[in-house]
Amino acid sequence: MEIIKYINNLLIPKTCILCGKLITETIHLYPVCSACEDKQIENKGKICSICSYPLISEKDKCMRCRDGIFNYLYNRSVFNYTGDIKELIYQYKFNNCKNLSIYFSKSLSKLLFNNYPECIIIPVPGRSIIKKRKGWEHIDQITKILKHKYRLPVQKLLTRKGEKAQKTLSREKRAENLRKSIGFSKKIKKIPESVVLLDDVFTTGTTINECAGILKTAGVKNIFSLTIAID
Repeated sequence: MEIIKYINNLLIPKTCILCGKLITETIHLYPVCSACEDKQIENKGKICSICSYPLISEKDKCMRCRDGIFNYLYNRSVFNYTGDIKELIYQYKFNNCKNLSIYFSKSLSKLLFNNYPECIIIPVPGRSIIKKRKGWEHIDQITKILKHKYRLPVQKLLTRKGEKAQKTLSREKRAENLRKSIGFSKKIKKIPESVVLLDDVFTTGTTINECAGILKTAGVKNIFSLTIAID
C-alpha cells in the first residue's frame, strides 16, 4: 500500500483543481477531491426530450428543438455546462489535464450501463491536429478507458479530415464544415443496429446531428447521443 501511495503521489496532482485543497485519499487517480466531486449535480429533473436541456415550461421540448429535424433519437448529458463542470472540461481539453479523462469516464459509464446496454459506443472523431499537438485527443482518451476499464463496446465508425475548429463557425457553417470533413470508415464490415454517439459538450447539436446522419445513411437503425455536458 505504501508503494502504491508513493507512486500515486508522484504521478497524480496532490491538490484539487477546483478548490485547491490537498487530496488526502491514498489512491486517487484524478485531480478532483471527493468533496468537490460530491458537489457536482447531474443533469436530472425536467429536461428536453430531444437534447436534455433543463426545462422550465410545461412543454417537453426546448425552444431550439421544437422545429428541428433530427437524425438521432435523443441526447442525454451527464451535467450542465456551468460552474465547476465547465472549468473541468476547460482544464481537460485546453490545459492538458489528461487525468480528468478518468473522472469523466466514470461519470459517463454509469449512464452507459443503465441506459444503453445494447449500444455500441461511437466516439465523435476529433481533429487530428489536436492529437498531433498534445499526443492525445480528449474523446479518444475517454473511449479508451470505457473500453479497457469498463469493458464497454467501442467502435470507431466515423473518420474526420480537415482542421477547422467548429467553435469559430455559425450553425450553418458548422453543418457545412462537418459534411465535408466527417465520413464513414471504410474498414467497417458489419453495421451495428444501435449506437450511442459520444462527445464532450452538446451546444447546438449540429455535430451530433451530422454524425448521426452519416450513420443513418450507412444503415444504423437506432442512434442515440451521450455527452458530458449540455450548454
